[in-house]
Amino acid sequence: MVNILNLQSIFLANGVGIFLLLVLRYVSIARIQRARPEDRIFAFMVFGVMIGCLFEAFSYAIDGKLFTGSILLNYIANTYLFTINLLLPLALLFYVDLGLYGDPKRLRELYKPQKITAGIMISLTVLNLFVPVIYRISEQNLYSRMPLSYLFYVLIIYYCFTALYVTKQYEKANGTRSFFSIRMFLFPILLGTTLQFIFYGLSLAWLSASIGLVGLYMMQQNEMAYIDPLVDTYNRQYLNNILSAWSARGYSFAGMMLDIDHFKQINDTYGHTEGDSALKTATDLLKTARTGNELVFRFAGDEFIILKLTSDKEGLQDYIQKLNQITLEHNQTAPLYPLSFSYGTSFFQNGEIDAFIKEMDSRMYQMKEKHHAEQIATA
Repeated sequence: MVNILNLQSIFLANGVGIFLLLVLRYVSIARIQRARPEDRIFAFMVFGVMIGCLFEAFSYAIDGKLFTGSILLNYIANTYLFTINLLLPLALLFYVDLGLYGDPKRLRELYKPQKITAGIMISLTVLNLFVPVIYRISEQNLYSRMPLSYLFYVLIIYYCFTALYVTKQYEKANGTRSFFSIRMFLFPILLGTTLQFIFYGLSLAWLSASIGLVGLYMMQQNEMAYIDPLVDTYNRQYLNNILSAWSARGYSFAGMMLDIDHFKQINDTYGHTEGDSALKTATDLLKTARTGNELVFRFAGDEFIILKLTSDKEGLQDYIQKLNQITLEHNQTAPLYPLSFSYGTSFFQNGEIDAFIKEMDSRMYQMKEKHHAEQIATA
């Protein structure tokens, strides 16, 4: 049973959590209404944590208090808390995977063990209403943990670190998501949960979950401002920011502007839906060709820019060679049309950004004219 001062701090912490989530619910309502799978998961996490804040405060408030139905209410509150404590990190894992890969089928096929484990543990919370195996509520309506409750904390940490592992694997294959740091989201949750686990009567887990969700939303908003929604690369706005920052710091870097050959013909022949598909396929090739710290930007239409921090004027040669190789491999199995690129390179070192971009653009159109002349000659 907690004392009055602790109860006040519990109400304050969870009240702040609810307030943060109400604000988050208000500012994210348009996003939630889009009804994408990841948006529905985000809405579930927001409401789950909000009700968790309420039930956490309620369970502490009635702990040790006897009135009609008090023991049953204490069981219901704690059953919800244990259940949602397990579902939230699992939802986070699904949310992260969808945000990175955008493939709901992965959730059905890849995470069966995690879902089965969660189902077993939730069944135990229901069983606990009849046979105390996770926590006990005495005849005096006093809550106490039982050894099996620690397994929930182990699984919470496991799901969180699985989300971290999925993110690391994605970044290893596709490059870092500059605006999405799962660590920044997990840190307050793991810290709050750990402290509450060690010190009973300290209520930080749900407040930290609220802070984590606000941080997650802010990171996603930043990413949406700088990521092209069609091809999932950096957009022109972020390109301008990077070029300004790198030039102001005196960095040297290589750049390449390229576009898809005969892209208008693809649109005219197969329609704009297939044109969008061609853009996505081309983007996948540009990403796969990365050999180190190259950044891919969609500049305009079917035009892209590749940047790489380097002091070598030929710093993009390895990238170009790999891009040519994987494009050739793609075209050997392409069902409708081959893809090819025209490109121009430039090197920046204490110069003007406009001149840097114009040089790439000029060289790209020289190659484009050459490709066009070759096509006429072979027609």
